[in-house]
Amino acid sequence: MYRFLLVILFLLAAALPAVLAQSDMNYDGVDPSGQTVVYWHQYSDDSSQAETMTALIDDFNESNEYGITVEAIHQGSYSPIQDLMNTAILSGELPNLVAGYANAVAGWANEGVVVDINLLLNSPQWGIPPDEQQNLNFDLLDVNQLDYPPFYGMRVAWANQNSLNVFYTNLDIVESLGFERRSPQTLAEFEEIACAAGASELYEGYPLDTGTSHFESFVAAHGGAIYDGDSDAYIFESDEVVATMELFTRMLENNCAYLFAERYQNTGDFSIGVTPFAASSSAGIPFITWDAATAEMTDEWVVTAFPGAEDIGATIQLFVPSQAILTATPEAELATWLFVKYLAGKDAQLAWSGATGYFSIRNDIEVTEADFTEPRMPYARFVEVSGILGDESVSVYSSPGLPSYSAVRGIVPNVIAEVVNGDAAPADALAELNAEAAELHDELDS
Repeated sequence: MYRFLLVILFLLAAALPAVLAQSDMNYDGVDPSGQTVVYWHQYSDDSSQAETMTALIDDFNESNEYGITVEAIHQGSYSPIQDLMNTAILSGELPNLVAGYANAVAGWANEGVVVDINLLLNSPQWGIPPDEQQNLNFDLLDVNQLDYPPFYGMRVAWANQNSLNVFYTNLDIVESLGFERRSPQTLAEFEEIACAAGASELYEGYPLDTGTSHFESFVAAHGGAIYDGDSDAYIFESDEVVATMELFTRMLENNCAYLFAERYQNTGDFSIGVTPFAASSSAGIPFITWDAATAEMTDEWVVTAFPGAEDIGATIQLFVPSQAILTATPEAELATWLFVKYLAGKDAQLAWSGATGYFSIRNDIEVTEADFTEPRMPYARFVEVSGILGDESVSVYSSPGLPSYSAVRGIVPNVIAEVVNGDAAPADALAELNAEAAELHDELDS
């Protein structure tokens, strides 16, 4: 009987998620000298992000006292990186640092190949001291700290930057349609103006994006979410999700919105004065600015948070591209953390934010106009979006950091297309989506 119990206990221990394997790792006394850190990143070669990251890596390689060398490899956007990671996990030939959002990294953590950064962050010897941690924006950084099973507070990744899904308004068009010269304050006002634009002879209504991020931003604007952490369930049948789908359908039926086929056509149309509104990542501001200048569009336009439903207020969706430290020897893991810690430093963050137009993970730096060198983005726009980030009255939404989210995210646009094209009733389509999401949640997140 005793032997039988030992066998059962062994099998249960073996069945525990691999993600828990490093819970007692201690890096004190580990020597990172001479390590090479292989870093897979998403910054394309001709971008200001790649140029800035290269300069920071060169500085780290020359200045760190341990002789650590970081070797950066551009591996494409996030989707190709996920494919490469799936292959690397199978082969065991992993990089040391890799770019990814929390949901993708959570899936890798379930495979036991991700380091809990809390163990390094709070290391007495190698971590960031508590008084210095006060200068970090943990409202942002904690997007990567997963508090649900099987992670139990594991910090699966570390943000180096952030951007927002923002709302654009052409004030000249709004005023020409007979409305007050300002951004809409509520979703009802947004819909009214978009309908007026659609009914006019000069403009189109709202360019409706069927992508998941866009849909989630409007769900958040209704005061909702697609996942409820308390019940640990996707909630695509919630009132807020239903209201969002009904808004999309109603606006299309009433010629208040239109669908578009080409990528970025929504902001492209906005930049030439076709529509009063658009929505996209704040990272798209340089392209709108460039397109508007090319088209000689001189209308005044502003960047704001999304207008909310009645009694909800303005909302914003936060995008937090991050970096995961992958399992290796303790020496290699520590060397990788020292590079990540360097990137989180005040000088590196100021250089990064000033040169790329992305926003910092620190609370104690101010990017002045002299610091700002991103040539495609006006400094005034950077300040404008920074003001949204610093506005305590704006509610902040972020997508669920679940391994299943990648798969669920791929389903949502098809469901939206079915509904807005009249091929399915909203309630039926959302019920089916909720069931599929629940299955993926059970399969991938347990």
